[in-house]
Amino acid sequence: MIATLTRFALALAAICPAALTARSEWSAVDHAQLRLLLSPAEEGRYLGGVEIVLEPGWYTYWRNPGEAGIPPSFDFSGSENVAEVEVLYPAPERHDDGTSVSLVYNDEVVFPLLVTPIEAGRPVLLAVQASFGVCSEVCIPTGASVSVSAPHDAEPDPLTAARLDAFVGRVPDPPAPGHFDVEQAMAEGEAILVDVRMPDSTYADLFVEPPAGWYIRQPSFVSRADGVSRYRIELDGRPAEAEIIGEQFRFVAAAGGEAIEEIVEIR
Repeated sequence: MIATLTRFALALAAICPAALTARSEWSAVDHAQLRLLLSPAEEGRYLGGVEIVLEPGWYTYWRNPGEAGIPPSFDFSGSENVAEVEVLYPAPERHDDGTSVSLVYNDEVVFPLLVTPIEAGRPVLLAVQASFGVCSEVCIPTGASVSVSAPHDAEPDPLTAARLDAFVGRVPDPPAPGHFDVEQAMAEGEAILVDVRMPDSTYADLFVEPPAGWYIRQPSFVSRADGVSRYRIELDGRPAEAEIIGEQFRFVAAAGGEAIEEIVEIR
């Protein structure tokens, strides 16, 4: 998947004059603005993006907002000649307000989209009704509806290519065993210990997406030795009837300008 995305992004810089590419107008919302990006890619699909630019000091949320927040929601049902839209999520950042830890994007984000048309060779109208939260000292639920079409005679758009390329590069890759991966996740009482082999870096972090219905804290750093960082996840918000061992958690780890995403079964 990610290797295909990388080929998509590199191809954008060399799109021929007959290629289809487009940007919608900006839609202004509370403390932010939103637009759609759309450009042709490989295998009959389009590479698109939902771009959100926020006022200075404001942020919005990852698909799992963490311990507090509003996850984004995207409805593409108003599109034409679109069979499927897959939304991809760049790795987030940790925001600790002293009370809770949220997983956010500061200032701006583009959510890359893989758009599959119903009938290849025909124009695509991509429409989205987006709902998301914007936060600073207060949090506000907001939303916007925008659309963009891809006419056959459009000229290549370097800005669209640059914006998509920047954020496709931030979508987590699959794990790389021996270099960057979750080596183990072990139950320890009402907590989970997670060992992640990751590159040496001045910035490194681990985020967790638990099973549905679990409301737990984000991982906290414990120690690092021999290239492996250990994190601890407190489970005080798990369902009372839920088992820990055998459950599957989705992890995203970031370090040294790289990020991975991996589903791990708790032992």
